[in-house]
Amino acid sequence: MSWTWRALRGHSVTFAVLFACGLLGGSVLAAFRHLLTELGAPWYAWLLVPIVAIAYLAKKETEWLPDERVRKRWARGLFFGSILLAVLIAKYGPARGDRPANESGSDGVPPSRTSP
Repeated sequence: MSWTWRALRGHSVTFAVLFACGLLGGSVLAAFRHLLTELGAPWYAWLLVPIVAIAYLAKKETEWLPDERVRKRWARGLFFGSILLAVLIAKYGPARGDRPANESGSDGVPPSRTSP
């Protein structure tokens, strides 16, 4: 809810992007965790780096987009666009129970797990 408020009231593009990612199923924390794992960072960096990075981006946003009207337009466009996209995906996307034909066995029974 705080990202929603900051995206709409605060005209923050950063928090609008975070809201859109969260609504559409993207995880900023998972992306940072994957990157930091590849770099060999310790586990606590997975929590600290995203917080610092998001705070830095939110602070620098006014320098990169100094016109408040432009920031407001981008933030609201991302916010409402992500809601519209989520609704369209829910309406026209595949149903939850549907699976492609290649994931089930030839008799329609899903393959069983094998123990190692």
